[in-house]
Amino acid sequence: MRLFAGALITGIAVTAAVPAVASPASGRSITTGPLPRAFFGLGPASKTKIDGRPFFNWSATAGSHFTDHIAVVNFGAIPVTLRVFVTNAVNTASGEPGFLPRGKSVGGPTDWVKIRFPHNSSLITLAPRTKVILKLTVAIPKNAPPGDHVGAVIAALSSVIRSKHHAKVHFIQQVADRIIARVGGKLRPGLSVTNMHIVYHDPVNPFSTAPAKVTFTVKNPGNEVLGGKVYVSVQGTLGTSETAAHLVDVPALLPGGSAQVSETVDGVYPEFWMTAKVTINPLVVAGQNDPGITNYFGQAGFFAMPWIPFGILILVIVGAVATWLRRRRRRRSAAVPPAARPRGRELVEDRP
Repeated sequence: MRLFAGALITGIAVTAAVPAVASPASGRSITTGPLPRAFFGLGPASKTKIDGRPFFNWSATAGSHFTDHIAVVNFGAIPVTLRVFVTNAVNTASGEPGFLPRGKSVGGPTDWVKIRFPHNSSLITLAPRTKVILKLTVAIPKNAPPGDHVGAVIAALSSVIRSKHHAKVHFIQQVADRIIARVGGKLRPGLSVTNMHIVYHDPVNPFSTAPAKVTFTVKNPGNEVLGGKVYVSVQGTLGTSETAAHLVDVPALLPGGSAQVSETVDGVYPEFWMTAKVTINPLVVAGQNDPGITNYFGQAGFFAMPWIPFGILILVIVGAVATWLRRRRRRRSAAVPPAARPRGRELVEDRP
């Protein structure tokens, strides 16, 4: 079992931002000139300063209440107006967690975490090289199911840019600070390997090998966030075994999430019936206690026919069978007594 935290570190945005003063009502501005750079970020904090945590990692019981803080920082040389909100994480096609747009998520951290804004507005204008610390109040419902609930606090810079053809382009840059709220109860960590498919082209040269491409899906059927390191190997009927040269990273999968993985194992010699094996060494969230975590496995078989050696073997077998049949006929012919054999002269004399 290993820990991961790198995938959950707070983001810092460096983007082309608008030079005009943002409208407090919309958080947008319009520009046609060159765009200076905005440099902003956010992260967990105490009441007075950023405290160095890479993300919010809370362990709580259903029905509990507590507070935390987040710092929003403008590192740049121009003012920025940011909209700050909480949303939920979702599974994406690549397996990497994504976040729902503002106002599109229900339940989970979106409803559990409330931000206290200085002026009761989610729009915050920060002068150059300044920060603001916002208080978070967290209320876990009594009926919250056990396991990991993932969301984020997001700071968004929204602009409307006019192109050379006077068209309006809506430009939004966002940074997120991950929230993982683990609700106590029965934890069910687990990863599964499904939909294994192997592509292998038998080599023409009887003394050469070929690569085997193994594709499969890693699913998280449990209620904890889990990632992993994947080992892929191929074993033959005659005992040979080859392992992929590189480990494959499975991203931190949300409960119910999945990721498609593909890896190539080189140097595979065809030995009729082959077995591709997948071993996942799970990675858990740093700072969480995850008893019972173990490696997870999957395997699938496939045919790999050494055609030329197989053809030679067939010819040898056919030749051996033909030789045996000829020898058998000769032995039978030699075993017939001479008196039983017909004589040509007697047959001729018996004619009327």
